[in-house]
Amino acid sequence: MTYNKPSEDFSAVNFGDKRLDKRLEKTVAAMTEKSQSSILSGCGSKYDAKAFYALLSNEKFSHNQLEEVVQMATVERIKSSGVSEVLLPQDTSDINLNGHKKTEGLGYSSNHTKGIQAHSCMALTPDGIPLGLVTQQYETREIAKSELTQAEKQRRPIEDKESYRWIETVRTAVNLMPEGVTPIALCDREGDFYEHYAEMLSLGALFVVRIAQDRVTVDGNHSIQQIRRTQACGEAEVLIPRDTRNNAPARTAKMEVAYCAATVVKPKHISAEVPDRLTLNLVRITEIGETNEPIEWILATNMPITNAEDAMKVVRYYVQRWKIERFHYILKSGCQVEKIQQRTYERILPVLLIYSVIAAFILALTYFARNVPDAPCDAFLEEDEWKILYRLITRKPNPPEKPYSIRTAVAYLGELGSFKHTPCNGDYGVKAIWQGLHRLLDALDVLDRLTGQG
Repeated sequence: MTYNKPSEDFSAVNFGDKRLDKRLEKTVAAMTEKSQSSILSGCGSKYDAKAFYALLSNEKFSHNQLEEVVQMATVERIKSSGVSEVLLPQDTSDINLNGHKKTEGLGYSSNHTKGIQAHSCMALTPDGIPLGLVTQQYETREIAKSELTQAEKQRRPIEDKESYRWIETVRTAVNLMPEGVTPIALCDREGDFYEHYAEMLSLGALFVVRIAQDRVTVDGNHSIQQIRRTQACGEAEVLIPRDTRNNAPARTAKMEVAYCAATVVKPKHISAEVPDRLTLNLVRITEIGETNEPIEWILATNMPITNAEDAMKVVRYYVQRWKIERFHYILKSGCQVEKIQQRTYERILPVLLIYSVIAAFILALTYFARNVPDAPCDAFLEEDEWKILYRLITRKPNPPEKPYSIRTAVAYLGELGSFKHTPCNGDYGVKAIWQGLHRLLDALDVLDRLTGQG
């Protein structure tokens, strides 16, 4: 599999004006090179920055077309990967734009913060290699806080709720899947609502969702109580991803697993035309041994489960959901999207989408190197890039004739981006890699200018 550069993902854009198409390609390449800088700094000149701003205001410019070409690039990578299943983690991240007081049309992302709620969905291989952005929805609230009571919020049609974006996202993702590829939606507790399950079942999509609601079952019991009463069927070691919110490192935990089936009934407040009952498979995984705060996950799925191995497969898939959080981390910390400055809300969105494609590329580079370490580095890096990278790190004047491994390339990028690495730290993280990639592209830009190619 070869992963296109972000600018190549937009190469199919056709605004009906070749100058506009070329301007987009040139600007995306510049933003990739200096994604931590402002558009003005990244473009390299006031002229180029003004030309990009003019592009965003041009009547021929289409945000929808941008999204379509990004989706098609992801679909092509799914096809070339040869996988029969695609994991589809989705999640919402608040983009804090509280300092942008003069941006027209910008509302609130939370009760006290102006900004945008970006709801993103990515495609992953079953072993967690990112294949690109599938879809991204945006919302900015008109008012900081709703005055509706909880009961009034519950009675609203699902189409009027913010949670409807989960349904819209899974519809889009399923419709994009190539023939013969099974979509598997991965959701945290925000995706645990009845209408969402009903929609995914009607679409024929598989899903793994972490449970938040203790639902009533057809026999008058409750789903969470039922799975907690179910005897464990086995034990396994699970790699718990790093928790950046609580500053907790990744670790391996010893867990016991249990599973059962539960038929839950439709909540009384739901007026939507959905089935009165749904049958779900429940999986409980609980940390055992001496620990202060043992982990417990209760997952709902429609994947078939007949034994402990099937249950652990559900858990392994759910662990991959963390990739969407790493994506949002790169987007906000690496690409600095909370510093986007545009005059209107509508003009912020295409810039956010471009940076999202850049963030997906960095994430894919990181995990491809971990999962397929012996693959040649030209799957991600062009010849001049991997050759200059080799010379920068080894200080040798002559690079090898053939591309070295992607794991070696990522180690070089990590070394270029982070100077405090020791062998005991394990693999380089996404932060070191994006910093190394920026420095590599900066070096190439300087070289091009010196040789008159820039």
